Amino acid sequence: MIWSPLQRPVLLVPRVPWQRWVLIGIAVVTATAASTFTALAGGHQTGVVLAVIVGLAIISVLLPDSHVATAVEVVVVLQWLATVEDATTAWAIPIASCLFAFHVVITLMALTPVTATVERSIVVRWSRRGCWIVVATIGMWSLVVAMAERHARGSVALTVAGFVTLMVLILMARAGRASSDHQAAR
Repeated sequence: MIWSPLQRPVLLVPRVPWQRWVLIGIAVVTATAASTFTALAGGHQTGVVLAVIVGLAIISVLLPDSHVATAVEVVVVLQWLATVEDATTAWAIPIASCLFAFHVVITLMALTPVTATVERSIVVRWSRRGCWIVVATIGMWSLVVAMAERHARGSVALTVAGFVTLMVLILMARAGRASSDHQAAR
């Protein structure tokens, strides 16, 4: 019966720290925002899809170590494929960012007990790494748009070169920041 796996987290509600409530809110809001942005990109929203997304997001925060979070992402991607015609639309960035934030928050929730408070340094480290991934996503999307605008023929080599260049630039920026942080700590 489905009630038994849901009963354990519900019984722990009085002992859940404020940080967990914030993570729950972020997960539900980012999943809902991804669906809403997809609807805006496609031109229309169906209440059924939004209700399914919200319901699955709520279940995924109750059971973060299950595959329900993957179902949320799959439904948003299917919504994207069914409604959006222009794959290079600027809406791709906030949708991808919302899905990424949802994924990171659910992962963090799955790694920690319900009553645990995550150290601030861990949250900051995860946030910084997440920001670098969003920057790389924006950079790659910009390359795709530039190639589409120029009506350039598809080139796997050019795409890989662009991705490697972005990766090297991000790693150089991180290494430069890490060395300056290390020197400041001395």
